[in-house]
Amino acid sequence: MNSSASAPTSAPGPASSTTVPGPAASSPQARTHDLISRYYAAFNASDPAGMLELLSGDVQHDINQCGSELGKDAFRAFLAHMDTHYREQARDLTVLVSVDGLRAAAEFMIHGEYLKTDADLPPAKGQEYALPVGAFFEVHGGLITRVTNHYNLQDWTRQVGG
Repeated sequence: MNSSASAPTSAPGPASSTTVPGPAASSPQARTHDLISRYYAAFNASDPAGMLELLSGDVQHDINQCGSELGKDAFRAFLAHMDTHYREQARDLTVLVSVDGLRAAAEFMIHGEYLKTDADLPPAKGQEYALPVGAFFEVHGGLITRVTNHYNLQDWTRQVGG
């Protein structure tokens, strides 16, 4: 994907996940696990507002093979861009969290459809793709303060015929 894109970001459908603690979970680790699980539930429900409410106002978004953007407004614009070009669902989600709840990682398969040609990427014709993705998070005050996504851009390009 181009320099302004990360793993495409939304599609309907439920996420597969490890056991998810309830909202009343008592440990920092369990609360962060719940937070990240809710983030992906909102992602899979094509609910950008639900995703944004879980982010701090100054969230840092490290975009796959690109730079970083700061703030919810930038993240909101990113989501709108991605929703225009891609339809996706995160499946087989596994969430790992540090004991203090300040860092988390998620691994999943992104299943998507390339809907509309994105910048200098190959032409979109509704191609489907599936990629393993790794995501890393920092959490403070019960909100996500950093989101970093990694996936294999060359594999995505190959799958969509580029």
